[in-house]
Amino acid sequence: MEGGLEFVDSTNRGLMIGRYQPFHLGHLSLAEQILSECEELVVALGSPEASFTFNDPFTAGERITMVHESLKKRGLQMSSCYVIPVPNSDNNYTWFESIRSMIPKVKTVYSGNQFVQLLLPETVNVKSPSFVKYKIFNGTRIRNLIVRNGNWQDLVPIPVALFIKEIDGVSRLKKLKKTQGEQQRVLATSGLKR
Repeated sequence: MEGGLEFVDSTNRGLMIGRYQPFHLGHLSLAEQILSECEELVVALGSPEASFTFNDPFTAGERITMVHESLKKRGLQMSSCYVIPVPNSDNNYTWFESIRSMIPKVKTVYSGNQFVQLLLPETVNVKSPSFVKYKIFNGTRIRNLIVRNGNWQDLVPIPVALFIKEIDGVSRLKKLKKTQGEQQRVLATSGLKR
């Protein structure tokens, strides 16, 4: 490079990968863990093309908003955080390489998901989340609590609860739950993926 200066990206970044349907307190805890151990956080938002099904009720834009507002409200340094949508890959073998091409260079992938860990190359440094209460903090459980009028608000950051109410997400989820079988038939006959 002219001028004698070269940019070498040696930033210690940690990566978390998820669908965030919705972003919950377990995710937020992992984000805080990563920022306590790394200089920067990369949040890879999986399945950005999926929305308006019971398993994936929120759009990529809505989920990015949930993540961003939750990190900001928690007081995390937003200049150290990236939220990046990463499309699904039909090829599990090349899945991580596809993600790697869409995000800044990371040193560590944080995941407690054994399938995700299986898909990562052996050369990737993997750490498990220190806070894991999967039976309490998981998207399926939270979506089911929402449709049953259960206490889901205590499982998500305040900005997420407010945002879901603002977009009438409770009503959306209830409608999507009622039409779940019909959604699957339409997707199967149209050749579209779920």
